[in-house]
Amino acid sequence: MLLLLGVLLPPCRETKKKDALEQTTQQENWNFDSLKHRASQNLDSAQWDMELYHQDLENYQKFKEIFQSFPLNKSPFPVAEYDYAVASTPFMIELDTLIFKGVSLGEHENPESEKIIYKLSLIVLTNDKNTQENTLVESRNYPYLTAQGTFEVEKNSLDWVFTASTDGYSTLLVNMKLFDLRFGETIIIYPQKDESFLYDQVKDSPNNYENFEEFKKAVLNHLKVRKL
Repeated sequence: MLLLLGVLLPPCRETKKKDALEQTTQQENWNFDSLKHRASQNLDSAQWDMELYHQDLENYQKFKEIFQSFPLNKSPFPVAEYDYAVASTPFMIELDTLIFKGVSLGEHENPESEKIIYKLSLIVLTNDKNTQENTLVESRNYPYLTAQGTFEVEKNSLDWVFTASTDGYSTLLVNMKLFDLRFGETIIIYPQKDESFLYDQVKDSPNNYENFEEFKKAVLNHLKVRKL
């Protein structure tokens, strides 16, 4: 599955169904040996999902300019068949005169489930409801969750790249600042007039709440204006 937010592309949902036991093993019991096996599958051309690969080739030619506008060019590559669904939830929070825009990224509990297990929430002080935010969430690196995007704010452009491993180790790079998400999966960015930025890292997640709106209300307790 490839999700693009902030740009106009046709929706797509590509998953391949596997034996239930094999799927459970892949999704819930990843360890070094199973990850090594998955890596070897991706190297074996006999196991490549050629239908998916050709679809990616076609989409890349149609939308090359969009794919190349992200921090990392999203060019096609073949992978072994997989069954994995990813998700991205954009949102906005208003606090007095402040406007924050954000995006939460995650994976579906299973491809047929509506439940999302979030791995990252990135929030940026923009003070502009029309701030352009583009997000690309990629499932091709299954079982690793990967995503990237941009925020265009006044006097600053924020590029970010995110990766999440099955062992719980996840990282976010924002303009080369690395966040180890084991110490908090909610990152708040405060762009400065001198083109630098300040930041907060909060140990909280939409996973801790009954619904996403409750998470947004909880985040309000952490939002503030940070200046040097």
